[in-house]
Amino acid sequence: MHATAKQAATIAAKANVKQLILGHYSTRYANIELFKEEALTIFPNVLLADDGRIFEFE
Repeated sequence: MHATAKQAATIAAKANVKQLILGHYSTRYANIELFKEEALTIFPNVLLADDGRIFEFE
């Protein structure tokens, strides 16, 4: 089963991670920003993975 954005954010908060990157979205969702908004209610540092997006970390 898949986790919701809120569940992923809860796990990230409990794990004391610095960054949460959400990905693997169903194509039935036209606006993936809604996932970020949902996760931000639990965890403050959320990014969305998307085709072609590159992340650089220190």
